[in-house]
Amino acid sequence: MVAQLPFSVRMRYTRLLLASVFFVSIGSAPLAAQTSSVMTDLCYDSNDPQDVRLWSASAPGAVGNNPCTDIPFLRVFPPHGLTPAGDVGIIVMPGGGYNQLIDTAEQSPVGEYFANQLGITTFVLYYRLVQANGTYRYPVPMWDAQRAVRLVRTNAAQYGINPGKVGVFGFSAGGHLASTIAIHSDTSFNETPQDSIDSADPRPDFLGLGYPVISMDPNQYASPNSLAHLLSGYTGTELTQLETYLSGQEQVTSTTPPTFLFESWDDAQISSQNSSLFYEALNTANVPSEGHIFQMGMHGDGLAAGQPEEYIWPMLFRNWLVVRGLLTAPWPFEPVIAGRSRYPQ
Repeated sequence: MVAQLPFSVRMRYTRLLLASVFFVSIGSAPLAAQTSSVMTDLCYDSNDPQDVRLWSASAPGAVGNNPCTDIPFLRVFPPHGLTPAGDVGIIVMPGGGYNQLIDTAEQSPVGEYFANQLGITTFVLYYRLVQANGTYRYPVPMWDAQRAVRLVRTNAAQYGINPGKVGVFGFSAGGHLASTIAIHSDTSFNETPQDSIDSADPRPDFLGLGYPVISMDPNQYASPNSLAHLLSGYTGTELTQLETYLSGQEQVTSTTPPTFLFESWDDAQISSQNSSLFYEALNTANVPSEGHIFQMGMHGDGLAAGQPEEYIWPMLFRNWLVVRGLLTAPWPFEPVIAGRSRYPQ
């Protein structure tokens, strides 16, 4: 398996184009409209060493071998910029309602930024998405996310990562996925172990969340789309039990990993109450946590380039990692855009 995890990176043209539009110290240029080339970039490419399959053979529960639907994988972004590489690894889980991954701002741009500005070896997870017929509904995305943590931790030495410094960062529905495996790290989600990698600890060492879906309770701010897709076909008592079990605000314990969270009050797609309830639960359970709820923001904006308030979250996240003792690079960090500090004057 280690042989499948090369440290070298060969960026595809579409990824370079996307990163050049969005990166450059959280550049302010808006993302272009999605194109078919960007959408195919969401597919596993067996010829690209940057793409790493979660399972060398068919993934558990796979119904085919389509690289765009049936093969969950990680896309690797090792630090190769001016910032020295650290020993932290982070798995980014983008959102999209569990049936699509359309918010490209949460993918390569975040991977590039975490790698080159924070010095963190970053892995963007492309987990299986729920199909129209219900294929890959719960618990399949959880299988993929747990496997990602186990795979990175097992092969930590390959990337110069401390196996005790492997975290996850989820956006929107990806935030629900990240928080779920963090909270329920002691469950297998009814998956049968496939190999020795599945014996590795799946608990993330820290958790980051951006405008996350947290609740699956339709009476407590659940996202209708994420709920309908993830729990497609479940009914009756089983559905009710899963709605509670998968509502993070009801499941936080003292063993939940330290958490960083940001959200905006005016989120037009996911109620900010998801973040508020989760943060309150973290505090009640005495979990070390830091939350930032901005007055204004935009759902799906990833690094929040151009947003008058949210743009500061990557800096705050980096500072949080330093305070937690996960990063030791100089602090505070001031990204610069257009020759001026992004700190308010």
